[in-house]
Amino acid sequence: MVSKTARRGASKRRDGTKPGSGAAQEKRVALTLKVDSGLYVRLSTFRATQRKKTQDILEQALMEYLDRAGA
Repeated sequence: MVSKTARRGASKRRDGTKPGSGAAQEKRVALTLKVDSGLYVRLSTFRATQRKKTQDILEQALMEYLDRAGA
């Protein structure tokens, strides 16, 4: 029997990318964000109405924020 950890990592290569993904892509890292429940509901509602992934919304928002901040 294969453990959950072994199954999760089975589709990734040693460099952390999935097979078939472009070599030019940067390696992605995990980021944990805790928000209050009201903000979570707003984000979830927005995500559903826009039919977008939370990942895409937050990534775009963070890039725009950092651009405005000059970081």
